[in-house]
This record gives sequence, C-alpha cells and structure tokens, in this order.
Amino acid sequence: KFPSVRRDLSLLIDKAVKYEQVKDIALKTERKLLKEINLFDVFEGEKLGNKKSYAVSFIFQDEQNTLSDKEITKTMDKLIKAYTEQLGAELRG
Repeated sequence: KFPSVRRDLSLLIDKAVKYEQVKDIALKTERKLLKEINLFDVFEGEKLGNKKSYAVSFIFQDEQNTLSDKEITKTMDKLIKAYTEQLGAELRG
C-alpha cells in the first residue's frame, strides 16, 4: 500500500455556501486521487463581513504508486481553480 498525503486549504467564501457544496466540488474535480475530505475549522466574524472561512483537509492516495509533489500541487491547483470559479472563493493565508 502506498502512503496517503494530506493537504489543507483555507477558503474565504460567502456565508450562504454550505460545506456539502465544497465537498461535492472536490469529489467532482478529483475522482481518482482524492480519498477523503474533512472540514476542520469554520470561522465567522465581523471582520469577514458576509463571508466565512472554511479550513478543509484533503487526503490523497494513489493505489498504484507514491504521489509526487508535482502531482499533488497540480491536483490542489485544480481544486483551487474549481472553488474560485464555482464559489467565488478566495484563499486565506
């Protein structure tokens, strides 16, 4: 069995967006390598206005070989693009 890799992403999104939408987009965007997605923090505050912050973790694994950093980065870039285009999400540092 090949090792899994975890990457985290902090998204600034509209308050109306539900976690299910975030999860569905991830599962549609990356079917092969994405094994698990988890919401591990939600932040809402006056400073964010009509937005909220979701901290999401992604577990990637390839059953055939060990994932390279390049493959993981490419996959994360695809996810970020999907969140930006479909939810108007911004990345939080």
